[in-house]
Amino acid sequence: MQTFLGKKILILTAHPDDESYAAAGSIFKNYQSGGQNFLICSSRGERGRSHLKKPVTDAQLKKIRRKELLKAGKLFHLSRIWLLNFPDGKIKNFTNAIYRKSLPIVKKIKPKAILSFGSDGITGHLDHIAMGKVAKKLARKFQLPLYAFVLPPTISRRALIYFKARRKFGKYANKSKFPKPNLKISINPRVKKRIICCHLSQIDNGRPYSGFPAFAIKELLNAEYFIVSK
Repeated sequence: MQTFLGKKILILTAHPDDESYAAAGSIFKNYQSGGQNFLICSSRGERGRSHLKKPVTDAQLKKIRRKELLKAGKLFHLSRIWLLNFPDGKIKNFTNAIYRKSLPIVKKIKPKAILSFGSDGITGHLDHIAMGKVAKKLARKFQLPLYAFVLPPTISRRALIYFKARRKFGKYANKSKFPKPNLKISINPRVKKRIICCHLSQIDNGRPYSGFPAFAIKELLNAEYFIVSK
């Protein structure tokens, strides 16, 4: 199976930290392999309050999450970040606008592959699912392979149980079917954990994937999975 490693890639996400949780190790590995990483994030994550220790305004949280994303981006070696300002939790209402804003970016950077969410949104989050649709439309227009983030097969059957413990402020699909991947990329767990920990507002006491059992955390930190479509 051909990978995107060593190529110019464009990552499309809904919230600051999506890229880190879903594909931090693979994005960093792409840089190590001589590739370039670009990111379009459609919102500033103002609804991401589940792990906050004290209340903040939407404007304050947007600034916090922007700083966290920029910090993670340095570790990723992101060549450029386009951080848009569409409303967190309502991305499905703005997919056409996000698509139009993304068109000139794709034309300018000429990526060789797109990374984003698939039809399950990896967690069932409606914003993720909406961004996956934008990514699919762009991939088709520019005839690019789409690498959709998916869960490790070893945890997908019980994933909803793990995710429900973390769901407080997001909007999710009533039902989620987690597809089987056709690409696995082994990654450095220390690198992935370090990048995720840049998003301090989104984790509990420096512990990524809180609420997940130990075996699932180990799997998530050691490999990342995708469905590749052309």
